[in-house]
Amino acid sequence: MVSKPESENLFTDFAVDYERMINWPTRLQREAPFFRKVFADANAARVLDAACGTGHHAILFASWGLDVAAIDESEDMINKARQLAADDGRNVDFRTGGFNEAGIFTQEFDVVTCIGNSLPHIKSEADLKQAFLSFHQVLRPGGFLVIQQRNYQRMIAREEKFMPLNTRIEDGKEFLYLRMTELGDDLVTFNIVVLMKDETGNWSYRVESEKLRPWDAHDIETNLTATGFSINGIYGDYGFNSFDFQDSTDVVIVARKSQDHRR
Repeated sequence: MVSKPESENLFTDFAVDYERMINWPTRLQREAPFFRKVFADANAARVLDAACGTGHHAILFASWGLDVAAIDESEDMINKARQLAADDGRNVDFRTGGFNEAGIFTQEFDVVTCIGNSLPHIKSEADLKQAFLSFHQVLRPGGFLVIQQRNYQRMIAREEKFMPLNTRIEDGKEFLYLRMTELGDDLVTFNIVVLMKDETGNWSYRVESEKLRPWDAHDIETNLTATGFSINGIYGDYGFNSFDFQDSTDVVIVARKSQDHRR
């Protein structure tokens, strides 16, 4: 079992495996129409991707001609994101920082995104409010905030512990990524079992784990409205389908900074 210091999360030094684990072209193709519509509705020119990971969404947004910045607390992730952006010829302002450090950027944004089930890494309501205040600080009046995470209400009710197995073959090695969640009320434990078969056919494995807070849609909505946001829409996926706490796989929230709030 691999354990992390309390100041780190599971993905602090997970950038290489994070790249292997996700089929990025398929994922971005599926999600792109949602973000194009939200950005059009916001008349967006400048976007901040918070908890950006290895930067694929930020790079995609930059490819649409937007002025993009991105932040993640993992220096490993940010370094990989900078490399990928350079390889793609995209200019993205990547910086290292946590959820409550969006204020390191001095310009206002039209949209802030916090996606990829990032929010559950925040474990207390006080820290959740602080994150929303940080996003609020850097948004222009009327700017949009997009949040996406898994629907833990459904997961817990149905005892859905396992995600689909992801596989990758690279440089003569085979990688298997088994993701499973040990369910609980206050916190859940997210585990990634990484299995690798090397060039000689020998298998090895390791387990990465982290406690997550299973925020539900009501938790998020309540804390958004308490920090100066109004809710534009709550969806169950990136297809703008209505959210149903019993059936939806995701929680996708589009919120708006109140017009009368100023930085």
